[in-house]
Amino acid sequence: MFFCKKSGQLLAACVSRVQITGMTDPATHHSADYRLTSAPLSHRDGVLRADDFDDLYFSTDDGLGEARHVFLDGNDLAGRIAAAPQFTIAETGFGTGLNFLAVMALLESSKLEHSQAGCQIDYISFESRPLPAVVMAQSHQAFPDLARHSDDLIAALPPQWPGLHRRDFLHGRLRLHLIYGDANDAVAKADFAADAWFLDGFTPAKNPQLWNQDLLTAIGRLTRAGGSFATFTVASAVRQRLAEAGFELEKRPGFGRKRDMLVGRMRTGILTPQPAAQNRDIAIIGGGIAGASVAAGLVARGITPHIIDARDRLAGGASGNRLALQSPRLSVDHNVASRMSADCLSFAARCSDAALAVVADRVISLDWPDREAVRQAKFRTQFWPDDLMQFVDAKAASSEAGIDLSLGGVVHHWGRVIDPICLTKHLAKGAETHFGFSVVGMRRDDGKYHLIADDGRQLTCDQLVVAAGADLGVLHRMLAIQGIAIDVTSGQVSHVPETAALAGLRAGISFGGYLTPAQDGFHELGATFDREGNIEILASAHLHNKQLLPHGLGDSLPDPASYGARVSRRASTADRNPVCGKINDDLFILGALGARGLTLAPLLGDMLAAEILGTPVTLTRDIRRGLDPYRFRLRASRL
Repeated sequence: MFFCKKSGQLLAACVSRVQITGMTDPATHHSADYRLTSAPLSHRDGVLRADDFDDLYFSTDDGLGEARHVFLDGNDLAGRIAAAPQFTIAETGFGTGLNFLAVMALLESSKLEHSQAGCQIDYISFESRPLPAVVMAQSHQAFPDLARHSDDLIAALPPQWPGLHRRDFLHGRLRLHLIYGDANDAVAKADFAADAWFLDGFTPAKNPQLWNQDLLTAIGRLTRAGGSFATFTVASAVRQRLAEAGFELEKRPGFGRKRDMLVGRMRTGILTPQPAAQNRDIAIIGGGIAGASVAAGLVARGITPHIIDARDRLAGGASGNRLALQSPRLSVDHNVASRMSADCLSFAARCSDAALAVVADRVISLDWPDREAVRQAKFRTQFWPDDLMQFVDAKAASSEAGIDLSLGGVVHHWGRVIDPICLTKHLAKGAETHFGFSVVGMRRDDGKYHLIADDGRQLTCDQLVVAAGADLGVLHRMLAIQGIAIDVTSGQVSHVPETAALAGLRAGISFGGYLTPAQDGFHELGATFDREGNIEILASAHLHNKQLLPHGLGDSLPDPASYGARVSRRASTADRNPVCGKINDDLFILGALGARGLTLAPLLGDMLAAEILGTPVTLTRDIRRGLDPYRFRLRASRL
């Protein structure tokens, strides 16, 4: 056991040992290390250096000038952006973010004042050793013209755990897909089409793993036909590998003391379709968190979607509870579902922050009940990023919670207690809504869907998204979608009158059920799990919810007879992973989010919107396979 129970911190000596030896028991994943590597840094001659590579993060002559000369001008970026409605840049090595800041400045520069005002940039960057925010900010001080952009980037920096982190800049015109982890692994698992690459790893002689043939071949695979790259190095081995990856090469004058640099164009490549036209109608059936999340992604990319819901408002179903938790569901092997959960939490928390929907900014998962205590005991034998999972004893848990707790557990600092209705409304901004529209019929002809409501209203759309929560099964039958089995359950949440004993609670508490801080005089305590999908409010369900609480917490609560309640239905699949993706070229689905829709939907909705419009989807291949609506049929075919 490498966890120091007294301090609640991982012992430094043991951390070093695990990082060096990589000792992991494959059966129990004992000692598995899921953290990112930290870069040893120093400042010399006013420039940030990576000491283990003995290399600079940018030129001592003029780092910004080098970024513009090599990467922006080397890819002829200004002219190409001016002629494109959407453009995808990919980068190996985010580093200080200087190249990204240069792109931000370019988008606001006079060079583009006569260009397409609607051009949007997807900026995909791979970084294995993200810098601390304070170090990054300090490195930007050498470029005062970028101060405003630097402030925006530093404020938006994600937590430092592996995986995808999506952030928006310049009012959504610049989308950052920051992928933390080893580039060799991440690029191999990626599927997108880049228009331009910034190859900006440390020099090949000192960092050969970022210039190997497999990686450069994968970069070729991810480059659109006619796409480009630019890099500061002209090393012969790099030139040969890039040529073998399919690029036509050209030397150009370098920057500062570097005589040459290298650029290239993809000779043929995959003829990936350009992003789809924006003048089309897209309808979304479902006005809960799933439908609103897809709508947000479409609105951000220039589409005004139609949200259809049988109820009289947004969040009328499971998304309409008073309060709820956003928290990850992690596993000891950090499998596909676990990594997806972490990716989604990073995005969902920022969405809730932006929506002003946050009631508490942390969630504590207690060592309760026994099955959860056993699972978290396994976590304690491993090494996780503190931002994602911080182990605490009972005293520290009590301090984080603001009330006395008799148990230790795990603090999720990026967990949130949120107002779901507030978040759903925020995400649905910009969409046209059609309430009381209960779909009773639909037909497809002339390349369009024609939706018919029970009151006779009709709506015609070019593409349709089914995000109808517990009603997915009914719509599947109506649309003749086969091969997707949906289970519908229900859960009752208890509204518990605020008590003096819990008045100081300032975190969400998870323990097999969950408890929130009070808002408007009531805590939320949940929830039951009814496999029959019952929607009747039951006194026995209040008692069930109270009995979920650890001993001591439940004793201070009032009699269940004083509780209010809300019951909602939720959809799930046999493997408990959502369904998200394409049914056919004009029919898409997002659903079966189970009890974690508020954590999963914002990012999955954004990614589904990207898929619909042909812009980059940066979830890894294995995560996308785990979400494939037809994955069960595919698995059966392999048996």
